[in-house]
Amino acid sequence: MPTKISNKTKKTKQFKMELLAYCGLYCGDCASYTGEISTSAKKLKEILHKRRFEKTSKLFPKVFKNYGEFTKMLNFMSNMNCSKICRKKKKGEIVCSIWNCCRGKGYYACYECEIFVNCDKLSGLENRHGDSCVKNLTAIKKMGFRKWVCKGKRLWFGSDIDK
Repeated sequence: MPTKISNKTKKTKQFKMELLAYCGLYCGDCASYTGEISTSAKKLKEILHKRRFEKTSKLFPKVFKNYGEFTKMLNFMSNMNCSKICRKKKKGEIVCSIWNCCRGKGYYACYECEIFVNCDKLSGLENRHGDSCVKNLTAIKKMGFRKWVCKGKRLWFGSDIDK
């Protein structure tokens, strides 16, 4: 049976239930959602440009031999922004089998499904997030969202990395 979310439980302290992705990741913990890395990378790019650091890097060729690669990475990081969380996207704005499944079944997230632990759709995220999705969803099912988000261990990269 799908979970009914009242307005009263949608916001828990500074944690918002709407930031729980269908797959069990918490968007509020994501660097792309918070914009911290993007903002910092943009600021660093501005400073480096203002100070014409590319010229400085040529004065120290051994240290800055990969400066071009560094600037490519900085450009990439500057664009690490999540324009809209998956929960707020409409059909056609997202290509995600988990989104389609949860929406189709009327689930708030995969923890409401009987087979989420062995779901092929979730296993597709293992290369980026390890066992985080299944572990988060299992904890939410056991503890409830409020307790999990405030006191539980919210995983992002996998239980052996997020220690």
